[in-house]
Amino acid sequence: MNRAIYPILSGAVAQEKQLQVFANNLANVNTAGFKQDQQGFRGLLARGGSVGMGSASSGITSTISTRPAGPTERVFTEANGMRTTFEPGRIRITGNPLDVAIQTDGFFEVKTPDGVRYTRNGIFSLDGQRRLVTNLGHPVMGTKGEIKVPAGNIQINAEGGIQVDGNAIGTIKVVEFPPNEMPQKFAEGLFSGGKPTVSTKPQLQSGHIEESNVNSLSEMVKMIQGMRSYESAQKLIQTLDHMTDTAIQDLGRVQ
Repeated sequence: MNRAIYPILSGAVAQEKQLQVFANNLANVNTAGFKQDQQGFRGLLARGGSVGMGSASSGITSTISTRPAGPTERVFTEANGMRTTFEPGRIRITGNPLDVAIQTDGFFEVKTPDGVRYTRNGIFSLDGQRRLVTNLGHPVMGTKGEIKVPAGNIQINAEGGIQVDGNAIGTIKVVEFPPNEMPQKFAEGLFSGGKPTVSTKPQLQSGHIEESNVNSLSEMVKMIQGMRSYESAQKLIQTLDHMTDTAIQDLGRVQ
């Protein structure tokens, strides 16, 4: 096999991972509070020696992702880390008094079976115990714990204070994170980790939700560009394979 295939193959594998990220972003374009991801990359210089196929247990992907051997002038590509962009999404009116959008930085704190998690998705409702819960059924935390809402006319002010028939019954807890210690994506639109502090001046908007910050048009353009890069790598691999096949056939005719 022509060993020049390995750097190209590493780029194809990296592009494939990036396409998966683009596809996930597009799939969540209508998910409230979703934050888009960006795939990171890095270059790897060969460490000298000959490039092998790797052991049967490690496979090609492992071989090209762990600083493969080969001429030192060869550079390989590796997908390296994922970055979440926390720019706010567009605010959309719903008219539901329990829907809440955060207009500034910050997250709602919710209680899940896995522990405390955070979300920007403000689609709330009341469960059978009249607790304020997320669309996944997780209790929304207030400044004094879970929020139970009695029957009556519900209003939520800009600071997160909840009133029922004019009586204050609790305040929605909003937390903020330092820019260099943002939470990581967990599952189902939730975030975990980080070192949050309670926001002293939250700015909420009742009857609205924050939409995904994914720009569908921009993401489609990125996906098309990624597909073209992936296809180019495929064509290069096919060309090199054809060159190798031709060389073998020509050498076989030498008397």
